[in-house]
Amino acid sequence: MRNTAKTLLAVVVVMAWATVSMASEPLPLVLASAQYSPTDPKEGAQVCPYKNNIDSDRIRLAQKWEAEEKAREAREKGKVIQGTMPDPFQPVNRGFFWVNDKLYFNALKPLARVYGFILPEDVRIGVRQAILNLHAPVRFANSLLQLKIEKAGIVLCRFVINSTVGLAGLLDPASQIGLKRIDEDAGQTLGVYGLKEVAYIDWPIFGTSCVRDSLGTIADTLMDPIYYLVNGWVYAGLYALNKLNETSLTLGSYESLIESAIDPYIAVRNAYYQYRRELIQK
Repeated sequence: MRNTAKTLLAVVVVMAWATVSMASEPLPLVLASAQYSPTDPKEGAQVCPYKNNIDSDRIRLAQKWEAEEKAREAREKGKVIQGTMPDPFQPVNRGFFWVNDKLYFNALKPLARVYGFILPEDVRIGVRQAILNLHAPVRFANSLLQLKIEKAGIVLCRFVINSTVGLAGLLDPASQIGLKRIDEDAGQTLGVYGLKEVAYIDWPIFGTSCVRDSLGTIADTLMDPIYYLVNGWVYAGLYALNKLNETSLTLGSYESLIESAIDPYIAVRNAYYQYRRELIQK
C-alpha cells in the first residue's frame, strides 16, 4: 500500500513537471530536454547539458519571428493599396469596355493565337525586348524627371548593352549581369509630382487608362525619338505589333481576371488602379 502511494505520488510529480515544462517551452524543446536525465544539483552538474543551446535557439527563433513580422508590416504599409479610381464617366466607360471585350475575344485573341502559332515564344520575347529597347529614351527621360538618377543610369546602360551585344535589343544580356528593366513613363512622373488619376477612362481599342495617364501617353509620344524618325503609319504599326505580340505572350490573364469577378468592369478598373499606384510608389 505504502509502495502504491509512493508510485502515485511520483506519477503526479512527473505529470506536474511535464505540464509546467510544456507551458513554458515549445514542444520540440521539451521533447529534446526529455532525452536527458537531471542529475543532483548538489553535485554542481548542469541539469540539462544542452540547456544553453536550447535557450539560444529560442532567442534566435523569437528574433526571426519578430523580423518576419516587421517585414510583413512594412510590406503591407508600402504595397497594400486601398480605394479605387474616380469614375464619373462610368456609363460611357462601360460601353467602351463592352466594345473592347468583344474586340478582344473576336479579333485580338484569335489573331494572337495564330501569331503565336507561327512564331515561337523565344522569338516573340525577342520582339518584346526589341520594342522596349526602342523606347528606352522615354524611360530614361522620365527617370531623370523623377530625379531617379540611379534608375536613369541603369536605363542608359541597358540601352547601350542591349543595342550592341544584345543585337538591337532582341536579346537581353543586361539583365544577365544584374541590370533589371526599369519601367518609367510620363503618367508615373505626373503621379510622383502629386497629380491624381482625376478620372478613369476606358478608351476604345487602347483600353484602360485615366486622365493623368492619357496625358502621360501623349507626353511619352512627344518625347519618343522614334516618333520623329518614322512615318506616322509606321509608328502606329509598331504600336499594333507590340499589342499583338504582348497579347500572344499573356493569353489567359484577362480571362482569369474577368471570370472570377462578379462585375468584370469593376475588376479591370480596380486592377488597373492598383497596378498604376504600385508603379508610382516604387
